[in-house]
Amino acid sequence: MSNKHEYRSVFAPYISAFMKIKSAVVSKTADYGHTLKQWDDAMILNKRSELYVTKEMVCEWEKSLYPTSDVTSYHKHSQLIQFLKYLCRLGIECYVPRLPKRPTSTYTPYVYTHDEIIRIFAAIDEAELSRPTPKSCLMCMPCLFRLLYATGMRISEALSIRNEDVDFSNNFIILRKTKNNKERIIPMNERLKEVLMQYIKYRDLVPVEGISNPDRYLFVSGLGKPFSTNTPYTFFKRILEKCGIHHRGKNEGPRVHDLRHTFAVHTLHRMSSEDVDLYAGLPILSVMLGHASVKETEWYLRLTREFYPEIIEKMSATTGGVFPELDKNNMYHGKGN
Repeated sequence: MSNKHEYRSVFAPYISAFMKIKSAVVSKTADYGHTLKQWDDAMILNKRSELYVTKEMVCEWEKSLYPTSDVTSYHKHSQLIQFLKYLCRLGIECYVPRLPKRPTSTYTPYVYTHDEIIRIFAAIDEAELSRPTPKSCLMCMPCLFRLLYATGMRISEALSIRNEDVDFSNNFIILRKTKNNKERIIPMNERLKEVLMQYIKYRDLVPVEGISNPDRYLFVSGLGKPFSTNTPYTFFKRILEKCGIHHRGKNEGPRVHDLRHTFAVHTLHRMSSEDVDLYAGLPILSVMLGHASVKETEWYLRLTREFYPEIIEKMSATTGGVFPELDKNNMYHGKGN
């Protein structure tokens, strides 16, 4: 998504250059833009006109922020620190603060049952607009959510796919903008391929010039424009309510991202039921999910303990305790989750 902020401080050209670099490697740069806009505003408010950064200037920025959660504060400091290190590499003298301790996550992932998945897709297929609008993204939703569940990709990764990234001849999708900034190839089975081809067939009937061009986004609104993650989030919340799957409260879910967790758990369950060697299959799942290491994927084996304990038993028989027990609170801070 484009950065719409206007920067006016002495740091403005450097912020703009930094944002261009970030947009080339990060699929979602809006948060960076907002954080650096707050930095820009603080510099103007405090009449900072010299091109250097002191500890006092960082404190001024911190004081200008609205009260935020520990998680939000952590991410804002991380984003500012990245910018300040960028300035340092350009030879600009900067005080770089230490990154605050990462807040402990209390979120417990929600794994949808197979019955819930069936009900969710049925509700998505039956969804209708309350009133016609060309901005609607409803035509994308049946395909988008099936793609998330069938591949375990993140919603931001799915929305960054362009037409040229989908290869029907070789049955794979290339993900170029990922959380770890590493491209990866996602295979398509025949059912997913059929769903994607059907979606594209009807999408291309939308009277928007160039909607099928290779460099255009795969998932677009009726105006042919890409959309933010907020759109599927809001839509999915209504679907869950319709299916009688109630939100369990703050940090309890369920969420769109839980489709990723569900994909991993259901995949492991299927491997187990088909007598696939989980010791050999786990690295494949790890690559599919875009994890930096198999240890990150090991979390999903721990997650399945409650739902499919026989998987853990099979894994223990093959690994012999190679993988250690891990603290649940660290689970969702791994690079690949």
